[in-house]
Amino acid sequence: MKSRFEKSERDFLFYRLDLVILKSDKQTMKPTITIIGAGLSGLTAAVYLHQKNYQVQLIEASDRVGGRIKTDCIDGFRLDRGFQVLLTDYPETKALLDYQKLNLKPFIPGATVLFEGGQFDIADPFRRPTALFATLFAPVGSLKDKVQTFWLKLKLVRLSNSAIFKQPETDTYSQLKRYGFSQKMIDRFYKPFFSGIFLENELTTSSNMFDFVMKQFSTGDAAIPELGMEEIPKQLAALLPENSIQFETKVTAIENNTIYLENGSEMNSDIIVIATEATGLAGNYIAQQKQQSHSVTTVYFEATKAPTNQAVVILNASENKKWVNNLTVMSNISNKYAPDGKVLLSISYNGIPEIDDTIVAENMKAELKQWYGNQVDDWKMLKTYRIQYALPNQDSVSDELTKTDMKINDNIFICGDHLMNGSINAAMKSGRLVAALIDEKKK
Repeated sequence: MKSRFEKSERDFLFYRLDLVILKSDKQTMKPTITIIGAGLSGLTAAVYLHQKNYQVQLIEASDRVGGRIKTDCIDGFRLDRGFQVLLTDYPETKALLDYQKLNLKPFIPGATVLFEGGQFDIADPFRRPTALFATLFAPVGSLKDKVQTFWLKLKLVRLSNSAIFKQPETDTYSQLKRYGFSQKMIDRFYKPFFSGIFLENELTTSSNMFDFVMKQFSTGDAAIPELGMEEIPKQLAALLPENSIQFETKVTAIENNTIYLENGSEMNSDIIVIATEATGLAGNYIAQQKQQSHSVTTVYFEATKAPTNQAVVILNASENKKWVNNLTVMSNISNKYAPDGKVLLSISYNGIPEIDDTIVAENMKAELKQWYGNQVDDWKMLKTYRIQYALPNQDSVSDELTKTDMKINDNIFICGDHLMNGSINAAMKSGRLVAALIDEKKK
C-alpha cells in the first residue's frame, strides 16, 4: 500500500505533465480569424486560410456573398448589379475557380460599333477568322491602325503581368497616341470600348492597366457564368465550412481585438481582416486617394426582339452620344438570363445622372433609335442600378502588395482591389496575399 507522500508526489507529477501538454497545445493552436466583408477579396482570403486549417469566420453586412458582384432574379430575368464580365485568363481565377461548374458563356471576340454613318463589326481575326474581311474594311481606322493593333497584342502577350505593371505609367489616352494609333481609331474603338471597362470617358486610367486588360483580351475570353456573375462568389463560399458566414451583421468599429457591431454587441478575434470596399470600413485605414472611385448607371430592359443576334458588346462611338456608352443583349450570351420568349438588354452610362430612372431609360431609347428604329419603343425598363462605388480610381495601379500595404498592426490586416487595381483578379490576389502574410506571421 502506497504512502500518502507517494500518492501526493504522483499527483504532482501528473499535474506538471498536464501543464506541459496545455502549454504545448497553446503554442501550436492556430488563432481565430474574423474577416469583415464577404466580397471576392474576403472570400478568397477565407478559402486560402481554411486550406491552411485556420478557423475563419466572415461577417457580411448584406444578405449574401459577393460584395459588388451580385445577381438579382426579377420576373425570370437575371440582372447583374452593373454590366460585368470575367476575363478567363486572369491568373487568380484560373487558380481557384472551377470554370466548368460555372458553365462560362463567352462573348464573341470583338464588338459592334455604332457611329453616325451606321454600324460595323470589328474583331481579332486570329481569334475570329470569319471576321477578317469585315475588320479589314471596317471604317474604324486605317490599315496601319489595324496592323498596329495586331503588333501591340503580340508585344503584350509576350510580357509577363509583372513586367506590364512595372512599366513607367502614363494615362491610357497618351499611351494610345504613343503607340501610334490615329485619332479616328481611338475615337471609334479604343475610347468607347475601354471607357466601358474603366468606367470613365477620358481614358485617364493608368496605361499599365490598359496594357494588362488588352493582354487579357488577347489570351482569353470575356465570359459570364450561365446563371449570372454572382455564381463566382457563391462558388468561393461553397469551399468554406457550413456556417462560416454571418450575414446582415454590420461592423461599426474595431479596437484592438474587439469588433463592435451595429446591433450593440461585440466580438473578439485573434486576427481581424478588413475586406470591405474602400468607402466602407476600410476607409478608416487607407489614404483618401485610395477611396476615390468611378460610378456607373446600368439600365436593364426586357424585349421580345433582340436588336442583334450576336453575343457581342455594342459600342456607341457617335460624336453626339450622351446616354449610352454600351449595349449588350445579355440573353444572347446566356439564354438563362431571360425567360423563354424574352430578351434581356443591358445599357450602361458612366456616372450617376441627376434625373429620374424613367427619364434615363427614355433618353437611352431615344439615343438608340437612329440605329434600331421603332423597335426601341417596345423595350420595357426592368430595373436601374445606380452604382456609386463601381470601380476604384485607377490613375495609378500595381499588381503586388507589400506587408505594409496589408498590415495595419499585429492583429489587423486589410485586403481589396482598391489596394492594387480594379479587377476581379486584383480582388482575389489581395485576398490570397493577405492570407499568406497571416500564415507566415503565425509560423
